Amino acid sequence: MKQTVKFIIKGKVQGVGFRWSTKTWADKINVKGYVQNLSEGSVKIVANIEDVNNFINGIKSLNNPFIKISNIDYTLLNYKEYKTFSIKI
Repeated sequence: MKQTVKFIIKGKVQGVGFRWSTKTWADKINVKGYVQNLSEGSVKIVANIEDVNNFINGIKSLNNPFIKISNIDYTLLNYKEYKTFSIKI
């Protein structure tokens, strides 16, 4: 069953193509939601997913040598259906 989950990813995740890598991967696995840089240097992802651990493992495995993730936190949200996966500014 799909659920809406908010992830906060910390580390070297801004200015290194993290949002674009995340969008490419999300489109490949048919995940809907969005990715957005936050002012303090972390990145937020809100997505409709079925398996939180699988999603986290995919984020950790993004094929970009410049990305350095130090921490991933997540929170379950009230379900909201997204139609696409987008990059927010």
